[in-house]
Amino acid sequence: MLGVSERPTRARYILMFFLATLAFLTYFDRICITKMQGKISASLGMDEAQMGLIMGAFWLAYALFELPTGWMGDVHGARVTLARIVVAWSLFTALSGSATGFFSLFVYRFLFGVGEAGAFPNMARIQSRWLPADTRARFGGLLWMFARWGGAFSIPLAGFLMRFYDSSAFRESLSALPLPSSIAGSEPWRWTFWTAGLMGVAWVVAFYFWFRDHPSEKSSVNRAELELITRGNPPEVRGHSMERSMWGLLFTNRSLLALGVLYLCGSFGWSFFASWMPKYISEVVLSKSVASDGATSTSKVPAVAPNSGSPADDQAAAVRAEIKSEWMAAAPHLCGGVTCLLGGILCNAWVARTGNRRSGRAIFPVTGYIVAAGAMFCVPLVESPAQATILICIAEAAHDFGQGANWASIVDIGGKYAGVAAGMINTIGNMGNAFQPYIGSRIKEAYGWNTVFMVYSIAFLLAASMWIIIDPRKTFYGDPVELKS
Repeated sequence: MLGVSERPTRARYILMFFLATLAFLTYFDRICITKMQGKISASLGMDEAQMGLIMGAFWLAYALFELPTGWMGDVHGARVTLARIVVAWSLFTALSGSATGFFSLFVYRFLFGVGEAGAFPNMARIQSRWLPADTRARFGGLLWMFARWGGAFSIPLAGFLMRFYDSSAFRESLSALPLPSSIAGSEPWRWTFWTAGLMGVAWVVAFYFWFRDHPSEKSSVNRAELELITRGNPPEVRGHSMERSMWGLLFTNRSLLALGVLYLCGSFGWSFFASWMPKYISEVVLSKSVASDGATSTSKVPAVAPNSGSPADDQAAAVRAEIKSEWMAAAPHLCGGVTCLLGGILCNAWVARTGNRRSGRAIFPVTGYIVAAGAMFCVPLVESPAQATILICIAEAAHDFGQGANWASIVDIGGKYAGVAAGMINTIGNMGNAFQPYIGSRIKEAYGWNTVFMVYSIAFLLAASMWIIIDPRKTFYGDPVELKS
């Protein structure tokens, strides 16, 4: 019997700190390239279509290897699998800074995607074993908030790092070190990639020595916390194997397939924020600001007029304009992060109050996708830069309002095989991220931005319609999900 005074320890919160930090790093490493794409293209002699292929290479590899690495976590445990994932992606992030042309950068970004694949399925597996069921939507929202904030801060942080690595102070400090000229003279975007790789290495060292695959294996988890975490979970949740018969059920389950299509359509629309948004803001939104001031009405205008004063003043003004564009591009991700958490909290409250898991899971993503579709449709129709920025923020915030509910539904339906289920859904879903950068660039070139945003709107509406099919009240292998969550 547990002592009356025994209170649950809080190891699960330390675990969520690790997962939230990792979610931040995943999106920082994959989105920071959007800030550097102009410098990279100029340095390596690539055009816009080639850069679209470069950005899509990560997402394609990420999609193809999601299911195998999700399965690896269910077989070998998340501790070993996640450590391998982070080491691999950190290596190829760093190597991206050593690319010499289109082919080498394409290969490095593809292998970066291979390395990072499986991160979120294994986080889903960890959550299914380390978190009480009635906190899944809330913690799922928290996880996605940090993921979105990783994307948000990647743009201004990458900009800050590039300016630092391009500063005379940094260059002078390098000259005092016995470094080869090929390294000492490297461009700032290369140093930024190398720095991003080191962040992942630091995380994996701390995580591997602290984490255990099940809370019962962790000495800092007392009996009260273990009972809180595992109450109501089936005994086999601790196993790493998956019966062969489960594969057929996995690939034919209506709810999982519908979630996969939801993520496919949702990711196609959302990938604008992870690929072309900084370019759209700098070339279109900010140019409207210049045009409204009477400077010009063309679509590609520098935000700072040349020869406006002394060279030092011009340079300072250019830096201020660059920082402004960075934070404008970060704002939608920041808003999305907040609504990820808010939607997860409200989802938990709805299910707890009504007892209706299906409506509690569905209402937030359906509402979010519909609002996102309307906002994206209106973005190219407004003239004011402020209005365009607000609409882009609304679109991402609305899309992310349902992320906590969607993620909790994957964990619910996946049950003891949450890692494999999340891997399957991410494999389907990330095909939208893989092909959108290239397809988006081609649609823009042929038909303009208005058509691009119309396609995004349709994708979001299709994602919302999938909740007609999704049912998170039972696992894909037929067990009812009885716990309130």
